[in-house]
Amino acid sequence: MSNTYFGRGTREQFDEYMHFINYVFGFNGRSEDFKGLLPKIYKYELEPAVNSFIAMEDGRLLAAVGAFPFTMNVCGIELRGVGIGNVASHPYYAGEGYMSRLMTMAVEDMAENGYDLAVLGGQRQRYNHFSFEQAGPQYSVSLDKKNMKHAFGGCDNDVEMHEVHREDTELLDRIAEIYSSQPYYQVRERDKLYDILTTWHSVPYIFTKQGECIGYCIFMGNCVSEIYSTDDKYFTEMLKAIIKARESMTFYVPDFLPQQLRIFERICDSISPCTNHMFSILSYKRVIDAFLRLKATYAKLPDGKLTAIIHGRAGDEKLCIAVNRGVPSVCETEGEYDIELDELEAVRFFFSHFSMDRRDCSPFAECVFPLPLFEYPADAV
Repeated sequence: MSNTYFGRGTREQFDEYMHFINYVFGFNGRSEDFKGLLPKIYKYELEPAVNSFIAMEDGRLLAAVGAFPFTMNVCGIELRGVGIGNVASHPYYAGEGYMSRLMTMAVEDMAENGYDLAVLGGQRQRYNHFSFEQAGPQYSVSLDKKNMKHAFGGCDNDVEMHEVHREDTELLDRIAEIYSSQPYYQVRERDKLYDILTTWHSVPYIFTKQGECIGYCIFMGNCVSEIYSTDDKYFTEMLKAIIKARESMTFYVPDFLPQQLRIFERICDSISPCTNHMFSILSYKRVIDAFLRLKATYAKLPDGKLTAIIHGRAGDEKLCIAVNRGVPSVCETEGEYDIELDELEAVRFFFSHFSMDRRDCSPFAECVFPLPLFEYPADAV
């Protein structure tokens, strides 16, 4: 009879754990491996195996699901979340149910420990089973030299772009200051900041004008995955510097940056709505409250209310979501409700570009939702 174990890994399993997930994902451990992809997580002292649920049989590691906690600050509300990554099953044991059991354990652990949400990237139907659904309104924007030539006559200006390295302490401090001054940000520990900014082989850059820092961006291949300016008046100048250096780029812009979207709308080659990640919501009250407040900072919300009962993975929630004179509120309620939603319907209804339930519900729901749920690639696992 085999000896099986399902639960969290240990610090001592670090080497075995790293060899296993590299093997399952086809990494050779040298030119490509998880340590290089996500140095913010996969270091011995960060105990990645402890932050994972593993399956072992007769002392052999057969499956793993990483569950890495984070904190998100949205208009002063701190949301506790978990990033799911390296969902791995040994190919010889595919179909044995190890991954499903570990994913279920991970989600149950989040619910029991009071986490507000979880996020992952992956195949939609595979993770629908565990309460995750595609959500997070963002936009894919294409920009090239022709656009800049017709809009501005070219890309020439006095803005300079400098790559940021690990030893550039002052530049990293400035990036941290700019990012954490936003109404939405994910808490990034300063001692991990360079590793966070270089997640997925990304490269951070800072922009200067006459020696003064005016913003930063993160290049991820031929995409700009994150960009902020210290003042809106500098944003176009930063775009000119990017296109002058790279000729053409795709930008991924969250819904809560209307100043950026307004500039892109005028000059870009194309702009398309798309989803951010797959999310599981464990506290609808807290997450809706936070992102409704964020939306109220940049959108005119109509007065009205909606009462919904949500059958979420962490339990049922009956909520009254209201806007009164532009001020939003979310509270628990009793009595009748306007709409009943399961866990996947609710993610789409409140946080996705597309929801037939929302379309059929009310003009208030169509105007207020989706909410700008989001996670930058630098924070993803």
